[in-house]
Amino acid sequence: MTMPAYSPVLGLVTGVLEVLAGVYTLSGPGRRTVLRPVAGILFLLAGYQFAEVAVCARPSALILSRLAYLVITWLPPLGLWLAAVLAARGGKVLRSLSLCYLAAAGGLAVWILADPGLISRSVCELVLARYFPSAPFDVVYAIFYQTGILAIVLGSGMAIASSRDAVARKHLANLQMGVLGFMFPAMAVRLIVAGRGDMLPSVMCHFAVVLAASLVGLVVRERRLTGAT
Repeated sequence: MTMPAYSPVLGLVTGVLEVLAGVYTLSGPGRRTVLRPVAGILFLLAGYQFAEVAVCARPSALILSRLAYLVITWLPPLGLWLAAVLAARGGKVLRSLSLCYLAAAGGLAVWILADPGLISRSVCELVLARYFPSAPFDVVYAIFYQTGILAIVLGSGMAIASSRDAVARKHLANLQMGVLGFMFPAMAVRLIVAGRGDMLPSVMCHFAVVLAASLVGLVVRERRLTGAT
């Protein structure tokens, strides 16, 4: 059976929209401490889309597959940092947690860059890339990523419950809903669609357009707040 040809159109369009959203985030008024991590998340999401297009243009160039993993490694610590900035009570805990995940991301980045055999091969079909990472890395990376995403969701929820700032609660809800909005569909597709190799990074980053849209809503509210004051 012939594998369906990969189409880069969805990845390119999504990446361009996320870059434009990042530029929009940085180009207007608002608190820099809030807008910079938001823009960072948007640029990382776009970076993965472009990396995947490059992976699927040259599946034999495994350094591109490692680059795709490298880009999305920084999303959990940056999401935690944004939650820490928005949180009133518990902000110090979230900030410390984000620093721990930042250090872990740095360690994984070194592993990704230093180990040429980290990913044995990659294949692309329709709009998805499948990677074949080494077993030890696969386990460590999954623990890092899934616990990081869970920490963002739970941390944002606790911050919403404890914050008296209505705008901060709405911002945190945008972050939480955006993360849940891409994680649940991605996990569902991963369970339903069988096949060899790990397609979860690809599925997550395509569904993460939900997170990008939710963060743009956060930015619009932040600008209105700045204009009102």
